Amino acid sequence: MPVILTWGEIQDRFTDSLLLGNGASMAVHADFGYGSLFETARLNGHITPQVAEIFDQFGVNDFELVLRRLWQAKLVIQALEIPPGRVDEAYAEVRNALIATVRDAHVRYEDAEPHLAWIYPFMARFTTVASLNYDLIVYWAAMMGNRDIGRHFKDGFINGVFCEDWQELRQPYRGARGATLFFYPHGNLALTRTQDHGESKIGTQDNGRLLDAILQRWEQGTAVPLFVCEGTSAHKKQSIEGSSYLQRVYREVISSIGPSLVIYGWSLSEQDQHIVNQLRRRPPQRVAVSVRGNDQAFAQRAEEALLQAGIEEVVFFDSASPGCWNNPTP
Repeated sequence: MPVILTWGEIQDRFTDSLLLGNGASMAVHADFGYGSLFETARLNGHITPQVAEIFDQFGVNDFELVLRRLWQAKLVIQALEIPPGRVDEAYAEVRNALIATVRDAHVRYEDAEPHLAWIYPFMARFTTVASLNYDLIVYWAAMMGNRDIGRHFKDGFINGVFCEDWQELRQPYRGARGATLFFYPHGNLALTRTQDHGESKIGTQDNGRLLDAILQRWEQGTAVPLFVCEGTSAHKKQSIEGSSYLQRVYREVISSIGPSLVIYGWSLSEQDQHIVNQLRRRPPQRVAVSVRGNDQAFAQRAEEALLQAGIEEVVFFDSASPGCWNNPTP
């Protein structure tokens, strides 16, 4: 039976990388406990019969994929000067359903802010942070940290574009004591695809207005979101291959995680097997996994999966331990 330790007992041995799953977001906002974004939309009444028919025609429940394909078709129609028709209507219906769903499900900055003050010092312990979540919690925490301790956190984007030589950003900026690079292997609300087939990041000076700024860009139709939150592992892997940024994070970041890795709030589900497969390419020597409520069944399953991936040492710690994620330090 795996032993569940406290974060304080192991923290000095784990400083390289942090991988965050949905449990990290749920610790801040319970409404992030979605089975899927599509299911959240359905439960909140945003999947009208017309929208459901559109998803049925594509054969998936993936907002990002359906919206992207409709948007691309819309751009082709505009370029050919074809009169607007069903494609435009379908695009607007799916877009509006996604916007309404995100407004319902996402935590307000004012409600997340007390948690961010504990999250960013925890993140700052690591050289690399990878969040599998589409929400803005990691982004907000990093921006709060940069305000409080200098420009410590970097997401690899300069002037809204991802750097070719992102590894060079590991050097601390002047005035910062260190550097933590953070990435989104499954994309994020703040990332977009643009009309020129590029990929960029949406930013704002006021973090409290960031979600509104993102949704406004979607409403204007000048960009579509870049994130993957639905489907099987194979489907997610296919979506990753369709994005330059996601490909680079998957191939360059996940496979260079370093000697130690902390997993917080990630269930290691079959839907994310592609992440485990990529870790296997250059496995860390030791992994610490958060466990909620002394869940021995999960701990045993996680231990087996990680040992099979070539990791030499797997330890477990209580997800409610003081000092980890959003848990205050005594």
